[in-house]
Amino acid sequence: MRKEIKKAPTIRFQGFTDEWEQRKLGELAGKTYGGGTPRTSEKTFWNGQVPWFQSSDLIEDKVLSAIPKKKITEKGLQKSAAQLIPENSIAIITRVGVGKLAFIPFSYSTSQDFLSLSALNIDGKFGCYSIYKLLQREKNLTQGTSIKGITKKELLRKILWIPCQDEQIKIGRYIANIDNLITLHQRKLDQLKTLKKYFLQNMFPAKGEKVPRIRFKGFTGDWEQRKVTELGYIYIGLVTTMTSHYSNHGTLLIRNSDIKDSCFEFDKKPIFLDEEFAKQNASRRHQVGDVITVHTGDIGTSAVITEKEEGSIGFATIVTRPYKEKITSEYLCTYLNTDTHKNFALNISTGDGRNNYNLKDYYECGVPVPRIKEQIKIADFINALNNLITLHQQKLNQLQTMKKFMLQNLFI
Repeated sequence: MRKEIKKAPTIRFQGFTDEWEQRKLGELAGKTYGGGTPRTSEKTFWNGQVPWFQSSDLIEDKVLSAIPKKKITEKGLQKSAAQLIPENSIAIITRVGVGKLAFIPFSYSTSQDFLSLSALNIDGKFGCYSIYKLLQREKNLTQGTSIKGITKKELLRKILWIPCQDEQIKIGRYIANIDNLITLHQRKLDQLKTLKKYFLQNMFPAKGEKVPRIRFKGFTGDWEQRKVTELGYIYIGLVTTMTSHYSNHGTLLIRNSDIKDSCFEFDKKPIFLDEEFAKQNASRRHQVGDVITVHTGDIGTSAVITEKEEGSIGFATIVTRPYKEKITSEYLCTYLNTDTHKNFALNISTGDGRNNYNLKDYYECGVPVPRIKEQIKIADFINALNNLITLHQQKLNQLQTMKKFMLQNLFI
């Protein structure tokens, strides 16, 4: 029996019931445009008024584009294959970066890596998301060996499912609004990360200095430079083969890849060690407040053991158990996650292609140390920034998941 073709998406906005129809992409574009690159050595071709896109200007999963950094002049258009493309066109990368495209609401030009569709017989935003789905679904469109690409002829022969104009507009606007929210949260996330980096660079004394450039009100006096060996008990996690002792429950195993900036991120199915093996290595169990540092991989990155990870064991991780009268766990972790410490770790580390932060090298790490009250203030401040970053990252992830779901269910 012949399988019936589905003629409507899984999710529809209220009031729309008509079946969708199939149309060739070439029928939906009244005109097509190529692109070109004016000579970069000719200054009169550049710094003009016409936005000029190259493949690196587009983001893989985003189809609403901002104005590119580069702009060409009218002379640049005349002296190259670049063309002035009307507003509300769809720019599709057909060479390097295949799969990226953008709906562009202003006049523009592109490099030769693009094919632009203009005079559209379809809502531009809906069309752009539909083509994006097509390119993601039909990977066999790419041709070539050294440079992967899509031919114009092959692309324009492809079929899209199209609803009525009003439903197109509704769907296009809905997904575009999600994209705008994604952009806002990504921008806020980037700003928070930049702010955090700025404070981490300035809340600790620079090399050769005894006080930081930024300091909380009420704190005075010079900081001390102490070796990490003076600040806590240090040991390395288990380095023996233990795969035969892996279990679905028991003692949590922390690997270097589980350690992120000030937190732990485990796979959906964390690895555990059977209790008999864990008992034999009880001296390696982590305590609340232990600072765990990456030995292999993203070396120097550190996180603090909380009640959730208490009793766990690390695999080839550096463990520091701070002397509480000298330094707080959160402050030590905060410093170890600075670029200052990570650069030190990279410069002193060894390995072929994969960096290893050996224990003897970690022993050489110096830590700038203020009084306990100031340590607490600094760590609390950075932790608050970390919490904001986490919240925006979670919201961003939720929006990206929502967009993916809607792309799968609002279209055929």
